[in-house]
This record gives sequence, C-alpha cells and structure tokens, in this order.
Amino acid sequence: MRTNLRAFAIGILFATGVMGLAYSIVSAGATTLNDESIKAYAEENELHLLTKTEYNELLPAIDPVEEVKEEPKEEVTEEKKDDEGKKEEEEVEEKEESNEPFEIVIPDGMATYEITALLAREGIIEDDKEFDEYLEDRDIATKVRSGTFTMKKGMSYKEAAEVLIK
Repeated sequence: MRTNLRAFAIGILFATGVMGLAYSIVSAGATTLNDESIKAYAEENELHLLTKTEYNELLPAIDPVEEVKEEPKEEVTEEKKDDEGKKEEEEVEEKEESNEPFEIVIPDGMATYEITALLAREGIIEDDKEFDEYLEDRDIATKVRSGTFTMKKGMSYKEAAEVLIK
C-alpha cells in the first residue's frame, strides 16, 4: 500500500515538473502588450483607437431636464380667481393622471447612463447622475436589466432601482 502511494506521489511530482517546464517554454515566446504592438494590431485589422477624451466627446449629449420658472404674481380679480381655480383643478387632474403607472421599454444593450437619462426625461426620477451614483454606491448598476417595466412619475431612487433589477 505504501509503495503504491509513493509511486502515485512521485508521478504527480513528475507531471507537475513537466507541466511547469512546458509552461515556461511556451510563455517565454509570448510578447507583452505595448503601445506599438497595439497600434500595429489596429492598423492590420483596420481599427481606430480613441483616447478617453475623444471617446467622451463622441458620447451622446444628455439634455438636462428643464426647470419650470415661476412667473411674478399679478393682481387677482374675480374672473382671474375663477380661471385660476379651474387651472388648479386641471393641474391636479394632470398630476393625478401623470402619477398613474405606465410602461417603459428599455431595449437590450442600453448602457446604465442611457437608461437613467431616459428615466429622467420621462420624469420617473429627478436627476440621472444622482441615480447613477445611487446605483453605483449600492453595487446594483450591473444588475439593471432590459425589458418592459411599469413605473410612475416621481418615483424614489429606491423604488425605481427595485423595479429595474427585478
């Protein structure tokens, strides 16, 4: 029994030595990457290299959500009171309608920053950059999925994140 065990151990040591020697011979011929070899590879394959600043310039510009400015108050007459009362009722109805859930489609391959920009444009979240940070801080940015989601305008970051990662 001991003889068999010793023979097995010697066989493992021998095999490890042979594999180590083969690895060192093969890896000695491998080249390391440097700027020249990367540029040569790009030219051979008709590829174009971009610096980080060039890449950032090519990203689509994301328009910030426009803020509504308040107009200065005017003198209020009876007619204006009635008009304002009607307007307030309409605004309340619009807010109630806008707070109804609706479906939003996130296509495959969309980056997280594009998804958050879309949510900000639709009024689901307030600030896309803050929402990006929220997702990154909680390590869930990579868990955001594509698909059709039911969301409401003015959701909190937590609510929106829970919907997007389910």
